[in-house]
Amino acid sequence: MNTYVFDSSTQKKLFLSFGVGVLLLVLGILFFGNKSADAGHHATGHEVAAAQHSPEKADAHADAAHTEEAGHDAHAAAGHHAPEVTLGKTIMINTYNVFYFGFYIALAALFFLAATNLAWGGWHIQIQKIPLAISVTIILFLALLAGMFVFFNHDIFEWTHEYLYDPKDPRYDALLASKHDFLNLKTFWIFFVLIAGSAVALVAYWWKTLTALDINPSLKWFSKSRMIAAVTIVIVAFLINTFATWYWSMSIQPHWYSTMFTWNTMAGGAVTFLSIMLVLIHYLKGQGYLPRVNDNHLHDVAKLMFAISVFWTYTWFAQYMLIWYANIPEETEYFRLRRSADNYGFLFHFSFVLNFILPFFILMTRNSKRSKNTTIVAAVIIIFGQFAAFFLMNCPPILPKGGFGLISIGLLLMIGSVFIYLTLFILSKVKDLASTTHPYVNESYHHHI
Repeated sequence: MNTYVFDSSTQKKLFLSFGVGVLLLVLGILFFGNKSADAGHHATGHEVAAAQHSPEKADAHADAAHTEEAGHDAHAAAGHHAPEVTLGKTIMINTYNVFYFGFYIALAALFFLAATNLAWGGWHIQIQKIPLAISVTIILFLALLAGMFVFFNHDIFEWTHEYLYDPKDPRYDALLASKHDFLNLKTFWIFFVLIAGSAVALVAYWWKTLTALDINPSLKWFSKSRMIAAVTIVIVAFLINTFATWYWSMSIQPHWYSTMFTWNTMAGGAVTFLSIMLVLIHYLKGQGYLPRVNDNHLHDVAKLMFAISVFWTYTWFAQYMLIWYANIPEETEYFRLRRSADNYGFLFHFSFVLNFILPFFILMTRNSKRSKNTTIVAAVIIIFGQFAAFFLMNCPPILPKGGFGLISIGLLLMIGSVFIYLTLFILSKVKDLASTTHPYVNESYHHHI
């Protein structure tokens, strides 16, 4: 069996998974309670009551809060307050986060194809149609993100409000005004078109080239695949990853900046993609496909999961340590919103456990990387850990507290089910699942580590 058949049993399981996601979303909506928080301080119930009975104490408390958080004074004085945590905004930004997460998984699949082909890799040939199918889903996520940008740009991105750039307006923000040549909707959409156009073109070229290698194998198509790989590496690294992270994620908190952010985001997308690919390989082998994919190939995928989880930790710690050490107000505000126990302190520290500590110790030994059950457990931990990490990247500026819960998990299951359904549907359209006509397929057959 070398052509995958997307059977009804698998489809039913995905429909069931989607239904569970809908149920969790509904429960999250039913149990939702509105919360509000201003950007400078999250008042407790006792403080609110005291303020109602004693305006003088309220003023004194506000002064103390502003003094304690001097790094946020300029932002608060300009009138920029964190929005009220409403149900609508909770659903909106969680939906956006899942779309962004899916986009980066698909982008990482495209990068994997390019990197392995450019390195003259042979071990991965039998499984390369899986990242090919995953990469095609980038078209879906680009379309969904475009819809979010059209209808919710003012809700997601503070810098889209023109009053911030009017010196006569009391809400004028001098820092954002200095970035206005870059942070404006015209430039935003120009880069969106460049990102989307190049991503779709690259996916189309990869599909055409690998399909041609299946139908009419020749050195011409093999050489073309390496040329496309070189172009893909450059475009993904210097255009797509760079400007997607800057515009679509970092600018959600526009006063903040980090030179490690693009590296950390791509590392998160890559390790999540590898985890999904490993699960799909086990699924396909369980269905009788890819009979010549063995423990050596799975060991290599698990090795990459282990290595990139460590690299993700390096970028995460480098970003955190440098910001902590420099203590620049515009930078430290990022972690104030995420590390505090009043915000997402538990999730912040627990995501580190999921993304580094558990994968590191689970996948450390050779035997664990060759164990089906162990690697699947590690993959599931990484997927949910990186989802939490992406939530922490994108959602706290919109939802200062209480935004992660059943709604987040429900949307992940719903959109994740659609993502897997589409991936398997695309995989069923591949004629040669194991790439048996590729010039390097014999190297993949005899791969041993």
